[in-house]
Amino acid sequence: MSFSLKGKKIKPAFRLWFEIGDKYVFGEGTYSLLDEIEKKKSISAAAKATKMSYRHAWNLIKEVEKHLGETLLKTQKGGKHGGKSELTSVGLSLLTSYRRLKKKMINVCKLE
Repeated sequence: MSFSLKGKKIKPAFRLWFEIGDKYVFGEGTYSLLDEIEKKKSISAAAKATKMSYRHAWNLIKEVEKHLGETLLKTQKGGKHGGKSELTSVGLSLLTSYRRLKKKMINVCKLE
């Protein structure tokens, strides 16, 4: 869905986030971070891929966990063979729900 106004193409845009009550819980930045953690199995690698510091990435995760009262990641500390991070079922559910809703919203904006 778009239209022109004085030769300029205008199209819809949106920002998607989740709230509990009226408190922000989860949005695009945290979605991108969790998506990269799912792919790379590493908080450090996911932070780099999303251009966040490791500390900021951890703070985002801890903040969402605090709001939800649930753990988003299972972590294994580094060492000889390196560490790894995996999404818990709650983290995966949050990621999947956001992904599905975002896809639906994109499709709505493309309707004519």
